[in-house]
Amino acid sequence: MKLGIRPLRFNHVAFRVSDLDRSLAFYEGVLGFREAFRAERDGKVALVYVQFGPDQFIELFPGGDEGRQPEPPDNGAGYRHFCLTVADLRATLAYLGTKGVPVGEPFVGTSGALIFFIDDPDGHKIELAEMNAQTTSRQAQARDRWLAEFPDEGWVPG
Repeated sequence: MKLGIRPLRFNHVAFRVSDLDRSLAFYEGVLGFREAFRAERDGKVALVYVQFGPDQFIELFPGGDEGRQPEPPDNGAGYRHFCLTVADLRATLAYLGTKGVPVGEPFVGTSGALIFFIDDPDGHKIELAEMNAQTTSRQAQARDRWLAEFPDEGWVPG
């Protein structure tokens, strides 16, 4: 059975940031992304893409100096976070702690994955979830079912 548009992959999420240099220092210097490209408009930086996979990016727009969007109410609609998978969450948190990122004890989330949340410099929530060959969370089980059905559409972390 073919599901909608195939193949289909997530490409990027976009944030307006209050301090582009500070955001680049975080995404590049702390998380290890790299600047893929930037675009200018009228002699000013209009956007910067930072890359963390072959076709996976975060798009940063400067100019977010008029405050932050409020968090959605507990039962309201709205953006909550995005998630990055890592092979070893405890090692990742230890590393982030050396970079000054506030960290604590990871916990098992609703999906069964070992997770922890961090914030970027503007307070955008980032979930870190452990995903490796031994992971048995609901996400890992769904990944395995997907790869069985669509073997040419996946990447399995080591």
